[in-house]
Amino acid sequence: MIFYFSGTGNSKYVAKKAQDNEELIDITQSLKENNFNYKVKNGEKIGFIFPVYYWGLPSVVSEFVNKLQLEHDDDPFIYTVITCHSFVGNADKNLEEILKSKNLKLNSSYSVKMPENYIMVFDIDNEEEINLFLDESEKEIRKVVSNIKSNKEGYFAYRSNLAPFTFIANRIYNIVRNTKKFEVSENCNNCGLCENICPSNAIKIKNGKPVWIKNKCSHCSGCINRCPKKAIDYGNKTKKRRRYLNPNVKLNKKY
Repeated sequence: MIFYFSGTGNSKYVAKKAQDNEELIDITQSLKENNFNYKVKNGEKIGFIFPVYYWGLPSVVSEFVNKLQLEHDDDPFIYTVITCHSFVGNADKNLEEILKSKNLKLNSSYSVKMPENYIMVFDIDNEEEINLFLDESEKEIRKVVSNIKSNKEGYFAYRSNLAPFTFIANRIYNIVRNTKKFEVSENCNNCGLCENICPSNAIKIKNGKPVWIKNKCSHCSGCINRCPKKAIDYGNKTKKRRRYLNPNVKLNKKY
């Protein structure tokens, strides 16, 4: 069983690569359907695959794991694979703490470097850089999947020497993940995609245009990067920036 969260496809791609007859469970879908109860088969592995946000957990991942209820007879092997552009800080340790509160053990953690997608802060990589990242990521993914299949235990995610400052980055994330700067241009065709896929349920279509009804969201950047008309921006910063979607995976238009 693999629980994954993916705003623009990077983590979904890794989840599909890691899938070995296991069920893939979209965290966004589970949150929208208030589905947090799952039964674990004997011998079944549990995976959590998601991107790092400000060296920690995306808010929706934290919310989901805190609400998650796993029914299991034995102690399942639990791992995480965290996608990042550089390093993961203490995101795996944050996950470990939540799992520990549920009497669950995180057996191993990995990271996979992927192209940048946080368009609200960074320029999106150009096509050449994206292709280089994706080529290198294939090697990392193969190694990670091999280790998972062999139940290798340990912390292998690249966290860098700045990891101790994760708690500061987490606080910054909780401050900056506001929605007040989102805006919509006349290019919007009222397709409703942004409302459907928002993991925070922060968007509603009103009078033919998306409106952010919550003060904060996860800042997954899915609404900006996935808008077919490039009609959504976050202030002036994103207007001239490229959009990014992982080219190797198909994203669900409902979630």
